[in-house]
Amino acid sequence: MQTSAQLHFRYEYSNSSARQQELQRCFFTDVLVHPHMPLGIRQEIYSQGTDTGLHKHEDFYACYVVRSGSGVHLINNHPYAITRGNVYVLTPGTVHAYRNYCQMVIDAFYFQPELFLSDELLALHSLSGFWQLFIAPETLSKPALREEAIDHHLHLSPEKQNEIERKIAEIHSEYTALTPDAAILTRSQFFRMLIHLARWQNEQSDLKDYIPPVTQTDVQQKMGLAGILRFCEENYHEALSVPQLAARMFLSPSRFSEIFSQEVGMSPAAYIKQLRLEKVQTLLRTTGLSTTSIAHQVGFRDSAQLARVFRSTFHLTPTAYRRTFRAQQEPGGLIL
Repeated sequence: MQTSAQLHFRYEYSNSSARQQELQRCFFTDVLVHPHMPLGIRQEIYSQGTDTGLHKHEDFYACYVVRSGSGVHLINNHPYAITRGNVYVLTPGTVHAYRNYCQMVIDAFYFQPELFLSDELLALHSLSGFWQLFIAPETLSKPALREEAIDHHLHLSPEKQNEIERKIAEIHSEYTALTPDAAILTRSQFFRMLIHLARWQNEQSDLKDYIPPVTQTDVQQKMGLAGILRFCEENYHEALSVPQLAARMFLSPSRFSEIFSQEVGMSPAAYIKQLRLEKVQTLLRTTGLSTTSIAHQVGFRDSAQLARVFRSTFHLTPTAYRRTFRAQQEPGGLIL
């Protein structure tokens, strides 16, 4: 995918065969990525074939509107039959491929939550239809929901399909203008499109009767927190903030912190600190790296900050911890 310094959209392929290498070269070559917004637009065209090969969305959501044709979308090892009028959203970490496709054209929007303002995130979060656009049945908490969600996504009527195609044309027109006013309009138009899709989904979905507010929140928590924890585990060494993490769950920072603390048993900051300290302990036991090098590697500002946080948690300095561990490994050493 084309990227800019601001966006850092990442993807990966799981196969390096000659055919896959060819697909890698062409698959994302025509993605339009805005220089000032975490939003990419592409019209995916698959004329005839049996398998595009698997690839993974590392750090972005994708909203798909099937414009024409038909095929199978293999999503996290589950095959979904798709045709004109289908709309659905995939989350970061999704592994997927297209198979057995014929004259298939899909309007795809690749985006990150940072695209939206705080109140817009809250508005999306409040709509049960928005969450039902996500294809992630394995994350739903109720077995009955899981069974009914397996082939569940929005299917637009011909009238709504024409309406959404007009909205997509408007978005594309502003998107390609690349002016400040056009960027604002693009973001607003894309947000409005998601709201319309969520409302239509809520009108259509048989699942809406199963999801009162408490269950909706539970679904959101199960969908979001697992990804947040994985994201923290993979990026603990970076400067992670509560607003940044909250945006990945389409929540306000305060609501995100409340849900995170309820489910995990500690604040986001405490959890990230724990991840860093666990890595510090591992490096102290298994390497001869200096505390300065370790501090930089795991995300602390310097060795002084590392020592202060380490001592307040474990009641001994990093150096003392390393010395104690080595003493335990020697014959006749300490046994704790």
